[in-house]
Amino acid sequence: MRTFGFLATACLVGLASAGGAGAWAQAYSGQADFQTYCASCHGATAKGDGTLAGSLAKRPPDLTKLALRNDGKYPSDVVLKSIDGREPVTGHGKTDMPAWIDVFAKSSESEGPGAAKARIEALVKYLETLQEKR
Repeated sequence: MRTFGFLATACLVGLASAGGAGAWAQAYSGQADFQTYCASCHGATAKGDGTLAGSLAKRPPDLTKLALRNDGKYPSDVVLKSIDGREPVTGHGKTDMPAWIDVFAKSSESEGPGAAKARIEALVKYLETLQEKR
């Protein structure tokens, strides 16, 4: 009977942790998604020098200088809105940067409704690690 109680508790803890955004955040790599989805325009090192950058009407920004352009503070909320599509980003000719929340929500790699948001949050955190210091 004790074994059953232990197993039931372990299962409940596992289900509770799997259902939260934290589990999704751990499942996605901001670095991997950046290299897969963003590097072709923004460059492998996020400097705005991707292989497609020259073909765009406006060159993608150097994403390593976001904090420097914001008085040394990384603007995570603005970055999040720019990636997910809530804040329009021009620079791709007549079209805007894709609303990645929609792209990730439809991806077979995303597991549930909160997964797309978790992937974008992982991208935002990854970009924060690339910020140049003064």
